[in-house]
Amino acid sequence: MSKKKILVLGASGFTGSNICKNLQNKDYEVLAPSSSVLNVLNECELKSYLKQHSVDCVVNCLDVRGCPDNYMELRLRMFANLIKYNDLYDKMIYFGSGAEYDRKLGIKNIKEIDFGRRIPEDTYGLCLYLMSEMINSVPNVYNFRLFGIFGENEDWKRRFISNAICKSIYNLPITIRQNRCMDYLDIVDLCKIVEWAIENKPAYNNYNAVSGKRYELKELAEKINAVSGKNLPIYIGSEGMGIEYTASNERLRKEFNFECTTVDMSIQRLYKWYDLIKNQINKIDLLYQ
Repeated sequence: MSKKKILVLGASGFTGSNICKNLQNKDYEVLAPSSSVLNVLNECELKSYLKQHSVDCVVNCLDVRGCPDNYMELRLRMFANLIKYNDLYDKMIYFGSGAEYDRKLGIKNIKEIDFGRRIPEDTYGLCLYLMSEMINSVPNVYNFRLFGIFGENEDWKRRFISNAICKSIYNLPITIRQNRCMDYLDIVDLCKIVEWAIENKPAYNNYNAVSGKRYELKELAEKINAVSGKNLPIYIGSEGMGIEYTASNERLRKEFNFECTTVDMSIQRLYKWYDLIKNQINKIDLLYQ
């Protein structure tokens, strides 16, 4: 039997690079063209590429870097082109966001049936909301909504868990703008979900790709202190609790009953990884985050 051919778009980013690496280590043929090789904004170019390569599955990790004024247009155009030619691949997996539920309302253990409770006010949330609406009548496209995700090669300057680990390695205080409850999924577990979606036919178009566990940011900082064996100060900028950002993964677990990596194990593994590459971390950058 021939290997399944998987097209990974956005393979240079955090999510895409981890998924690409995982699939390459498994029994798949992986295509990961750069934007200079395949411009998804160009409808004709995309159609030609898909016809030429006979792709089994598209894993769409595309985003638009920065915050250009035409962010929504670019993101939607790439997605619309891929949807238009959905007959040229068996299925497409892509990654939406909890922002589709409108973050301003607060998101606590939210379920997929709550989608549409209000149209998001921010551009990012609205863009992904419209993408979810687009796939309602497309049977072979699946959206796995991400809330908090972390792991190797993420942007440690901006992402909380990696940033806090790097500060710990350099014996710097761990800083939190405001404490809040979050649901964080290890990128290793997201790779497992992607494999399941490639090999099976999901029953729904949309899933919350979350661990189903809620943690306060302060609690995660304390876990990092425990892993490091240090007692570094944890500074919180604003009092009180910020808006919660958690979701239910009940729908996903009914079909794919996998066990998420415990956050303690994930932090321990990630701490060791950053400790090995600490010479690549600029301490000055950490001081201003």
